[in-house]
Amino acid sequence: MAEPSDTVKHYVQENYRRLYRNGTRRDMPIVQGKELACRLGYDPRIAEMVPEALWTRFFPCGHPLRWVPMDMPPGFCLLNLGAGVGLDMFFLAQGGTMHEGCLINVDISLEALSLGKTLQVSPCNGHKRKSTRIYWMQADAEQLPVRHETVDLVLMNGVFNLFETKENLLAEVHRVLKKTGILLICDLVRTGPIPPEWGSAPEGWLWCVNGSLEEGDLRRLLERAGFAQVEILSRNCEADPFWSEVVRARKMSFSQGYSSGTI
Repeated sequence: MAEPSDTVKHYVQENYRRLYRNGTRRDMPIVQGKELACRLGYDPRIAEMVPEALWTRFFPCGHPLRWVPMDMPPGFCLLNLGAGVGLDMFFLAQGGTMHEGCLINVDISLEALSLGKTLQVSPCNGHKRKSTRIYWMQADAEQLPVRHETVDLVLMNGVFNLFETKENLLAEVHRVLKKTGILLICDLVRTGPIPPEWGSAPEGWLWCVNGSLEEGDLRRLLERAGFAQVEILSRNCEADPFWSEVVRARKMSFSQGYSSGTI
């Protein structure tokens, strides 16, 4: 029997708060931290600027930043939901290719946001335009204190599958996105049912397994929520039937969109 939504939500939030307080164990036999970031394609030069304490609190599902448009208009707004310590926005800001806009890290965990605020973005030499600004917001992603249609792009990296009531989450994302807004999801997507041997342990919610969807179900869910042009930008097999995918969807269909860029 599925656990009630409130129970799952509370379980996920409390356990991630604990992870942000304590960090991951360095003796765990898995690739993590700075090594994981570099394997995923994050810029190693920027990675050197990140303190070790933040690397032990870095839980991405992949590296979706290469699909964040670099030609955003002045005054743009990017929202990083479930941001944790905000490393994705730090890499974007420090990359020096985005200007005159704001990057907002949103998380329910005050512990994560407080740690992330210790990161300082250095001025980008040679750039005369105003640099991006990073803000921090403690909020529930299903009840964002953000005005209607004010956000250009919403990013979720290893966050979407943490929500059992995905319809509520997508309704809120759809509300805050501008008419030409983009949603980028990086998370586990299944090619079939969850294998019985994986069981239904509560821990599966923490690692994006229990909340994962099959690709067709994910596409239909996004379309029912009012998104169009759903595209699978990358696929990497983690442990069959689980694939790490980057999925892009637009609030509405339009012919002239932003071009993809790299950091």
